[in-house]
Amino acid sequence: MASIAEVPARPGQLTTEFLQQILRASFPSHRVVDFQWKPMNLGVIAEVVIITVEFESAGDCGEAKRVEKRFVGKFLRPEFPFESMFSVESKFYNEFTTKAGDAAMKNSAAIVGFPFAIPTAIFTSNVLIVLGCVESVKTFACVDGSPPHHIPMLVTKLAQMHACFWDHDCDGLATPAGIGSQLTGEEKRLQFPDCWKDFLDDVPLETSEKMKLTALCQRLSQKPDQLKVVHDMVDSGPSCLIHGDFHIANMLLPTDGTENEVTWLLDWATCGKGNPLRDLAFFFVVSVQASHRRAQEAQCLEIYHKALTAEKETVCLSLDELHRQYKLCVLNQFLILVVFDTLSKSLAANAKTEKLRLGLDEHFREVNRRSCLSVLDNLSVKDLHLLEP
Repeated sequence: MASIAEVPARPGQLTTEFLQQILRASFPSHRVVDFQWKPMNLGVIAEVVIITVEFESAGDCGEAKRVEKRFVGKFLRPEFPFESMFSVESKFYNEFTTKAGDAAMKNSAAIVGFPFAIPTAIFTSNVLIVLGCVESVKTFACVDGSPPHHIPMLVTKLAQMHACFWDHDCDGLATPAGIGSQLTGEEKRLQFPDCWKDFLDDVPLETSEKMKLTALCQRLSQKPDQLKVVHDMVDSGPSCLIHGDFHIANMLLPTDGTENEVTWLLDWATCGKGNPLRDLAFFFVVSVQASHRRAQEAQCLEIYHKALTAEKETVCLSLDELHRQYKLCVLNQFLILVVFDTLSKSLAANAKTEKLRLGLDEHFREVNRRSCLSVLDNLSVKDLHLLEP
C-alpha cells in the first residue's frame, strides 16, 4: 500500500502507477495500461467518482488481452475536515469484514452470517477509499423513498445485522456513532430553544400539524433539561454495532426484484457502538415516504423485534421497551435535525453542481417534513411526561 504522502487527494491526481500499486494484489496477472474517471455527482462529505481501468493480461496462448473493470473512488472533499469519517470506514472494511471470492472476483466482502453484502475495499486511507464497483443493481433516492414492498425485508436485515454485533464494543469505530450523534445533550439543551421556530417556519405542514408541533417545541424549550434527558436516555439504551447512516440511497438492490437476492449496504463512515433503534428511526425518517411509514411502521417494529430476538436469544429487549426506545430515537432525530438545519442547508447551498445543490436542498427539506410527521405520529403527551424528573 502506498504511503499517505503518495495517496492522490483529488481525482485529477490519480495515476496509472498508483492504480497498479493498489490493484496488484487483486489482479496479479494484470497490468494497468489506462484509466478514466467520471464524477457520480453524489455525496456531501465525499466526492464520489467511477474509475474505469483498462488492464492488459496474458491470454491463453500468450497474446495480450485487454479488459476493463470499474471501481468506485471516494475522495474526501478538501473543504471538510472529516478525515475521521474516512478512518472509521477504513477501519470497518479492514477489521470488521472478511474478504470473499478469489482475487479475480474481488467485488464483494462478507461477514459470516451478516445479512448485507459489503463492497470490497481495494484501498483505504483517511482521504481516499477505493471500492469494487457493484454492477447490475438498482438504486433509489431518499426523496422518492424505499419501494414499500422492500421495507419489511430491509427492516429484517437491519435486525439481523444488529444481532450480529449485539453488545459489541466496536473498538476503533465512530464514537459516538451515527449522523448527528456528535451533538451532545448539553448542546441540544442550549441550542434547540433558539432554533425550532425558524425550522418549523420552513416546513410545509397542515395548520393543525404545525400547531401541535409548536406546542411540543414550546414545552421542550420551557423545560430544556428534558432535551438532555432525551439524549441521555438514547445513549443509555441498548447498544450494538449500528450503521449510523442507514437509508435507502446507501443500498444497492437486485435488479430482478426478488427479496432473496443480495442487498448491498454502503457508506460505513459513521458506524460504531450505538442504540440500534437510532438506525431504525433514521431509516423511516430519511428514506420512507410518510404515507408508507404510517402504513407499515407498527408492523415493522414487530418484524424487527421478532428478527432480532430470533437471531440472538440473549437479546433482552421486550417489545414494549423497543417501542419506548424507538420513540426516544424519533424525538432525538428531530432534535438533531432542528439544531443542524442551518448547517444542512448550507451544505446544500455550497454543493459543487447546480443539480447536486437542488437535489440536496430537496432531500434535506423532505427529511425535515418526514421527521415532523413522525414525531406527531409517535409522541403523545403521556410520552413527554416520562421525561419529567
